Amino acid sequence: MKNWLVLIQFSVLAVLIVACNNHEQQNSRTEATLTAWSELTRATSAHLRGLDAVNDAIIWASGTEGTVLCSLDSGKTWMSFQVPNCQDIDFRDIEGFDENQAAVMSSGNGVRMYFTENGGQDWALSYEDTNRLVFFDGMDFNGEYGIAYGDPQNGKLSMLQSKDRGRSWEILNTDLMPATLEGEAGFAASGTGIVIGKASVWIATGGGSEARVFQSSAEHSWKAINTPMASGEATGIFSIAFFDDQFGAVVGGNYIDSTRAEANAAYTTGGGQNWIKSASLPLGYRSCVTFNPSGVAIATGRTGTDYSIDHGKNWNSLSSQGYFSCIAGPNYILGVGRNGKIGRMEVDFSQLPLSASETSTP
Repeated sequence: MKNWLVLIQFSVLAVLIVACNNHEQQNSRTEATLTAWSELTRATSAHLRGLDAVNDAIIWASGTEGTVLCSLDSGKTWMSFQVPNCQDIDFRDIEGFDENQAAVMSSGNGVRMYFTENGGQDWALSYEDTNRLVFFDGMDFNGEYGIAYGDPQNGKLSMLQSKDRGRSWEILNTDLMPATLEGEAGFAASGTGIVIGKASVWIATGGGSEARVFQSSAEHSWKAINTPMASGEATGIFSIAFFDDQFGAVVGGNYIDSTRAEANAAYTTGGGQNWIKSASLPLGYRSCVTFNPSGVAIATGRTGTDYSIDHGKNWNSLSSQGYFSCIAGPNYILGVGRNGKIGRMEVDFSQLPLSASETSTP
């Protein structure tokens, strides 16, 4: 028995040594690959929520006080514009098409759409609804075609469509769209509650008894799909992103209780037909999710930034610093936020550590 006891003690000691070495290696890997946000020079004091990358160099952003920003060098420097007669307008979403053309959308007290043909020097009003009860949440484009959506009017989400990159808009027929639930609406926290894919359109909601994803299944034919996300007042899906027409992710939570990390992320592997609660969750409310070109998902919000290397199934904390909106390139993340805050993080996405649940899998 004594010899067996000695053998067991040595075995336990060996296991502990190996475990400590693995833990030190994991910590070393984390420290070597994760880089802190670097705050860039602020080009404005406006709050920024709209953000879109045409490519790695050309980036557009938008926000309060009728503000639009454009960068031609991956966000290192910015040109700042104010759309005329829009000092009281909050541009919650923007879509860039190249260095000259962009469409911008307002949120709150009606809706205004503007378009620029000359890099932000001049803006043409392309659509306006002065009904102060109208509130639009976001827009997305696939080529020339775009859709903008807003909170319900007469029990249906408000919808506009453009067939010319946003130079003009028209009301989209919503007769075939399911009715919204009591309290259900979109969130304009980052303008990323809608995605137009190759074959489908997805729109995320919250605020009601269920957080749902509205999906188009045919020409202007829609269905509403329940998700395992938390929902209720100030709670639901705040952002949706798809890597392709099959793999997608949603994030959100409660923007009042922004540290709550309960049912605030889900993913789909079937094109949005069903949604599964993420196995490990972001550390709090997240207002934006995006994919980088290799399929790594990034989520950000007031209380931090997280990443997922498996399309949203598992999330790991990347930084305790967060932003309203973010985009992700091949080796960087760029975020925008309050008072003109712009941050950039250099990341080697291929070296991001696995999540805890993945490292524990045999």
